[in-house]
Amino acid sequence: MSETTTESHNPILDIQGVSITYNSVHGKVYALQDIDFTLDSGEFVAIVGESGSGKSTLALGIIGLLPPAASLSGKILYKNVDLAGIEKKDWVNFRGREIGMIFQEPMTSLDPIEKVDRQLAETLVVTKKRGGGSVTLSSSETPSVQEAQKDGEIIGETKTGKLLLREQVYEWLRKVRIADPESVAQRYPFQLSGGMIQRVMIAMALSLSPSLLIADEPTTALDVTTQAQILKLMKTLIDQIHMSIVLITHDLGVAAQVADRIVVLYAGEIVEEGAVQQIFTHPLHPYTQGLLKCYPKSAETTDRLQTLAGSVPDLRSEIKGCKFADRCPFVVAACRQEKPRYVEVEANHHAKCVLYY
Repeated sequence: MSETTTESHNPILDIQGVSITYNSVHGKVYALQDIDFTLDSGEFVAIVGESGSGKSTLALGIIGLLPPAASLSGKILYKNVDLAGIEKKDWVNFRGREIGMIFQEPMTSLDPIEKVDRQLAETLVVTKKRGGGSVTLSSSETPSVQEAQKDGEIIGETKTGKLLLREQVYEWLRKVRIADPESVAQRYPFQLSGGMIQRVMIAMALSLSPSLLIADEPTTALDVTTQAQILKLMKTLIDQIHMSIVLITHDLGVAAQVADRIVVLYAGEIVEEGAVQQIFTHPLHPYTQGLLKCYPKSAETTDRLQTLAGSVPDLRSEIKGCKFADRCPFVVAACRQEKPRYVEVEANHHAKCVLYY
C-alpha cells in the first residue's frame, strides 16, 4: 500500500491485500500477491501486463469464477460487501446484474446452437425478473424465459409483450452499432464475425445494467479497424450509462485510448499505478519504462522496437526481493535483499521500486 494518506472516498470496488494461489501437481503457484487498488464510480481503469502477470486471475477473482484449485485471501469489497466471503448461492445477486463481464474469447462465449435473438432475449427477461429496467413491459406482459423462446421466435405472454421484447432485442443490437439487427438476431454465432460476436456480448453485458463491467482482453483476435470500433463503442456506452469498468489488456495502446487510470501488473504484483498521462509521459517503474520502449510511438515508426530481456520469474517459488531484479537495468544490491515498498512518488502516481525511497 501507499505510504501517503490520500483524501478519503467511497469507491465502488476496493481490493485489499488480495493474494491468489493455485494448487498444481508441481506445487503452489503464487499467481497474485498482496494486490491493493480501488475503483471509483464512473471510473475506467486498465490493468496492463504481459502474459502470465495475473491479469485474468484478478478478473476471475473479482467476479467469483476462480477454479476449485485456486485459493484467495484478502478482501474484495464491492459497495462495501466483501465478495471474497460470500456464499456461492449469494453470487446470483451480484454476477451479471451488479457486475458484468466480457470474456476474452468471444467465439466461445455464446451458445453455438441458439440464435442471437433467443440468447439476448433470455438476458433481457432475467434482467426484468431481477428488478432491472431493460425491458419496458407491464407486469401482466412480462414473459418467462420459456415463453420468450419458442420455435426460434421471441414470444411474450401477450402479443404486445412479444413485440416489445423483440424490439428490446433489436434496440440493444442497434446500441452496439449493428446496422441490420433484424437479420443478425436470426443468425447463429458461427454465422457472425468475431467483431460482430463481441458486439453481441457487449450488448448482453450492458443490457443487465451492471454498475461494474470487467472486460478481459475484449479486442483480442480482432483486426485493427474492428478493435478501434469496439473500444470507441465501449467508451461511448459507458459514458452514457455511467458505470465503472476494469479493462484487462496486454496492450498499452489500447489502455491509452479509453482508460482514465492504468495499473501495471508484473508477476502477480502491482508495480505502478497512475493516470494515463502520468504513465505515458513519466513512467516510474523500470518495467513500465521497458514496456513503453517496446511500443511503437507512431504508425510511421521505422526504428527497430526494443524488447525486454529475460523472462517472467517462476511463480512456484516466493522471491525474496524484487521480482523484476533479474531483468532490470537499474538493479542494485537492495533489490535482491528485500521486497520493495509501494510508495506515492508524486500525486496519485505510485510505484514499487527502491529507486524512489
